[in-house]
Amino acid sequence: MMMIFRISALLLSSVAAYVLLRGWPELLPDLVRGCLAVLALVAGIGLWAKRPQADGPLARGRRIAGWLDYTSVAAAVLAIECAFLWLLIAAPKPLENVALIIEEKFLPDASARRTLDQASQQAVGGNWLWTDQSRRPLPQRTNLKPGNRPEVFLRTSTAEDVAVLLNGQIYVRSFVLGSFEKSAWSTIDPQRMEIRPDASGFIALVPPELRIGKLIEHEVFHAADPGGQNVLTGLQGAALVRLPRVSRMGDGFHLLPESDASGGFQYTVASAPLRLEDLPEESVIMPKSDVPPALLNIPAAGDFGKRVKAMTRAATGEGSLLQQLLNTRDHLRSKYGYSLQTANSMNLDPLENFLFFERRGHCEYFASAGAMMARALGVPSRVAYGWAGGTYYESSNWFVFRSREAHAWTEVWLEGLGWVVMDPTPPPAIGGERTRQAQPDEAVPLQAGNESGDDTSEADGNGGTMALWLLAGFGVPALLLMAVRGGRSRRLSQNESADHPSGEPPGYLLAWQRARARRGLPSPASGTTLRREMRGISPAPPFEAEMWLYHYGTRYGDRPKDPGFEKMLLHRIREWELAGDNSGINPAPEYPMHANE
Repeated sequence: MMMIFRISALLLSSVAAYVLLRGWPELLPDLVRGCLAVLALVAGIGLWAKRPQADGPLARGRRIAGWLDYTSVAAAVLAIECAFLWLLIAAPKPLENVALIIEEKFLPDASARRTLDQASQQAVGGNWLWTDQSRRPLPQRTNLKPGNRPEVFLRTSTAEDVAVLLNGQIYVRSFVLGSFEKSAWSTIDPQRMEIRPDASGFIALVPPELRIGKLIEHEVFHAADPGGQNVLTGLQGAALVRLPRVSRMGDGFHLLPESDASGGFQYTVASAPLRLEDLPEESVIMPKSDVPPALLNIPAAGDFGKRVKAMTRAATGEGSLLQQLLNTRDHLRSKYGYSLQTANSMNLDPLENFLFFERRGHCEYFASAGAMMARALGVPSRVAYGWAGGTYYESSNWFVFRSREAHAWTEVWLEGLGWVVMDPTPPPAIGGERTRQAQPDEAVPLQAGNESGDDTSEADGNGGTMALWLLAGFGVPALLLMAVRGGRSRRLSQNESADHPSGEPPGYLLAWQRARARRGLPSPASGTTLRREMRGISPAPPFEAEMWLYHYGTRYGDRPKDPGFEKMLLHRIREWELAGDNSGINPAPEYPMHANE
């Protein structure tokens, strides 16, 4: 029974450690989950190691390890682990600074070359949301950790335009994908075509009849893509761009001209952004003109298409087309959870897993689900990729978008309006309903991405602080437990040698050894316990039980020293010594070993 308990404890602790390392619960930071996983393993191994001692003739240790020992060791292990984590997080930067100082002093040429290389690398952005702009498979499962690097800078030309943008959420679009097949988004019939500016110096990205509303002219700056696929970026609804040429890869998807400038790109865009919630009800009507069939396609594999259409009917209810689209958006916002981690434990189709099983995911799942539900209503749709939210710095008139604000959303095609934002992602996941305004004393981050170092600098800073807190949280209890444990060991040691500060055996043991030798009894084997030694003598000394019970009680238990009792033992040992030559010896019987022996 004890064996089953020990094995069960080890298995449960292993399962708990595995679950923690897999990312549950999500509310806890990775560092905390890692430390708790170690604690679970230490506890499981401690319970598994707590087994009955095998019988044998040798004496066991002075004290059997107990819960205090295991707890203090576990706390000490976790404290050491946190100390190493803090060292790994906090030490590299100071050591790197020291190395840079030494390099600058003794190797100035190498230092200059490295500085130029860094300046070039810092201009490279890194969007965590996608890796290939022409095709984007929905990930089977995710564990995303977006960084904090500034990636896109945008500045409008008038205060009026700033006010318009700050009145709601800003969407900066990089490219769009409209065809959805085999769990992947891709462009519709990509055909590269070079477009050049007209007499005004602008390149028309959409026909004039689709330029609805006032155009917002804005300057865009972003880094160059290391792979050379530099995508035209601007406010959603981009209609015009001032550039020498662009390459059209599809509707809403344009490549910038090749450039060897390491500082990135800077150009002017004019956009007329449209959001579904800003439109009057009468303006939202079903498209009458022909649209590519791919923009209405819902994959029919299995019963996926039927389930999407049934869910859409239940979610939209009655009302105008605008109200049905808003109901679709709100259904996803309210019934599904935002998370950068998805498990998909049954290895289902990613969108099926999001809609009907796990019911959580990041913005790309929400955007894909919104596009499918819009198509179920008969409205053409696609997924747009870029950034949302951002921060406005009034002192410099810059809107800044970081890599953590990379975003995907749904766009729907409406007659007479063109492409309109229908974002089904819950607003808190993208910073709320409006773009954030920086505090007056908040500095604009450097365009090369130096403000926060690299994408992980903010996480590293938080990780270092957390490691210090955990070091204190585990280290202080470990020290206290070890102090308590040390006090108990000292008390035990004092009980053992109260009469002999030098650590010599107590007087009655010395008297017993002398008496046994004078009666001609051989010395017991090394490690033989007092109880076995005395029971191996026939006939047994008349004080046998009293002597070893007192010895073990004071040596291992809580029984206090009793000088009067020890004096009586000395007297009886002396009587036994003088009683005559009665030195018969029996083999040591196989008595069961007890915990205090």
